[in-house]
Amino acid sequence: MPTPPGAPPLEPAAIPRHLWLVALVVGAVAWVAAAAATALTDDTILVPNLIILGTFLVPVCTLLFVLSRPHEAHVRTETLLLGFLAGGTAGVVLSAVTEIYLLPDAVGTNAGIGFIEEGGKGLIVLAVATFVRPRVPRDGMVLGATVGAGFAAFESAGYAMRVLIDHADDHPVLSIIQTEAFRAVLAPFGHITWTAILGGALFASAWATGHFRVDRRVLFTFVGVVALHALWDASYGWAIRVSEGLGGEGWTLGWPDTSAWVGTPTGADLTRFQAVYDGMLAVVAAIGLVWALRRWRAYQIDRWRAAHPHPSDS
Repeated sequence: MPTPPGAPPLEPAAIPRHLWLVALVVGAVAWVAAAAATALTDDTILVPNLIILGTFLVPVCTLLFVLSRPHEAHVRTETLLLGFLAGGTAGVVLSAVTEIYLLPDAVGTNAGIGFIEEGGKGLIVLAVATFVRPRVPRDGMVLGATVGAGFAAFESAGYAMRVLIDHADDHPVLSIIQTEAFRAVLAPFGHITWTAILGGALFASAWATGHFRVDRRVLFTFVGVVALHALWDASYGWAIRVSEGLGGEGWTLGWPDTSAWVGTPTGADLTRFQAVYDGMLAVVAAIGLVWALRRWRAYQIDRWRAAHPHPSDS
């Protein structure tokens, strides 16, 4: 993205530009080797290695990619590390406990999860941002992406552990690999993107005064990321209903939170479902990615305008 003429230069990143790619390739090879070794030896000691490497690889590499881009660089490395750990520990625990006690059984579950998890990550961003001065929007997006990466990594580890328990007597390694591979592909477009968008809006609210406030941008951004999160989660139920309709089982309307297969789906049903489900997730991911990229560009333009006010603005 070209920088507007006369815009204050961004500070170069201290992390090598292609480190994320090297880490991704090396980590993927190590993960495949760990999966093969676990499957061949059936040694349970290797399972934590498989889970930890598989769930943390893509979020950490996404974080390295973000940090390797030129940015304002007012957020210290130790602050980002704190954000990653806080997002994955306090953020996940706070969201999980709140969801268990406050979510309804059926109607509105997806929206409720989106509200709780995005709100929880937003609170983590605000707490970690106590150590950040000045509060520049692009730094807010970097910190938000870091918190989202930590949340995604620890949450995926929980899903992998659940799969291990549920399939303890039925090829657990294969089930873990499938779960981790699917979530790894989607990781950059979910929590990481949504929290980056919200973090940018939060820091934009404090750009001029240094104090966070709930302005129009923060409110609309929060509603938007909650909606994206809800649509993401609802895609599974909608995909089932669409697949049933396309398969000739009839079209029905209903709340997607409670959608489930009636009977046992066939191979054709599952293939159709996967295609519809992947398509829906791709649409939601594209919306979030475009939104994040536009915000990243807009914050740089806003920074230039703040440094070079137009006569008509005074």
